[in-house]
Amino acid sequence: MKLKKAIALITIIGSLIPLSIKAQESKVGVKGGLNFSNFYNKEVDDQDIRTGIQAGLFFKAALTDFVSIQPELIYTNKGSTTKYDNFITGEGELSQKLDYIELPVLLLVNLNENLNIHAGPYFAYLLKASIDNKSENSNFNFVEDLNEGDFERVDYGLSVGVGFEFEVLNFGLRYDYGLKEIGKDQRFTTNGSEYSSNAFKNSRNSTFSVYLGLGF
Repeated sequence: MKLKKAIALITIIGSLIPLSIKAQESKVGVKGGLNFSNFYNKEVDDQDIRTGIQAGLFFKAALTDFVSIQPELIYTNKGSTTKYDNFITGEGELSQKLDYIELPVLLLVNLNENLNIHAGPYFAYLLKASIDNKSENSNFNFVEDLNEGDFERVDYGLSVGVGFEFEVLNFGLRYDYGLKEIGKDQRFTTNGSEYSSNAFKNSRNSTFSVYLGLGF
């Protein structure tokens, strides 16, 4: 899902709800959820979803009755699944797993007592990366040697979402769109000649998530 589609969906949901604002309170809490992620790359059409988890803390600071700032600190799974099928490599599947510590800083606008839309930047640091060749085809076994050193450690992008809040309970939907390419150029030498390669050139993180939180 691209960023424009996600924003349009969230705007439509918000427009269906009448405005009825109530005084908001600052809260601190915990949250967790499911991620459905892939790599956004205009040049590649065969990227499939990787399902992962997220868990962390949030702090909601009420600025007015209808506007809040909410920074979060989250451990989150991202990545993608790539299927390949051609006469050179045969048929198979690669699973790319990227685990981050992520810091979104969100502006929340309360549309009524229970509903908000939110958006803002996120910043992330890569903790771990791994790639699995999920087939018996040995042509891609070399990719299993790739790790976090083959990816950019720092990622950043934009988050947009819609949230629902009822006393201590909150839940919602969110889309994260990465603005930075995640692949890193690698240099290697073969037979005295130096080469460079980037297995994830032009790829960016793209993640849709559902979450549940408790705030106090």
